[in-house]
Amino acid sequence: MKRTVVIVDDSKFLLRVMQLYFEKTMDFEVVATGVNGVQAVELYRRFQPDLICLDLTMPIKDGEEALVEIITEFPLARVLIISALGGPSILRCMKLGAKAYLEKPFRLEDEEFQKDFKHTLLELFTK
Repeated sequence: MKRTVVIVDDSKFLLRVMQLYFEKTMDFEVVATGVNGVQAVELYRRFQPDLICLDLTMPIKDGEEALVEIITEFPLARVLIISALGGPSILRCMKLGAKAYLEKPFRLEDEEFQKDFKHTLLELFTK
């Protein structure tokens, strides 16, 4: 059975790129996508995926707020933060319960980036 993932980002282009990458390269089933933090929480509740990927900067409710809600309700949730923001924002999210993070922009054509991405995912499922 394939692992499931929900991807939430306000960039429709990035959603499509991530969906294709997870499905074609990582052999995950993308069960849903969303464009804001409200949808992130709703989609996590509905699907309870093996992994949720959250952007931090989104309209209506940002990724950090969505992370807090998801972790409060589902303490074992695997949350991968995806963001161009670094430093304090990422550290806060890791302290709040995110399991890992990836910085934008993605370089999916870069072998080293792909290797790091796969390693990050593997770590998420072995912790």
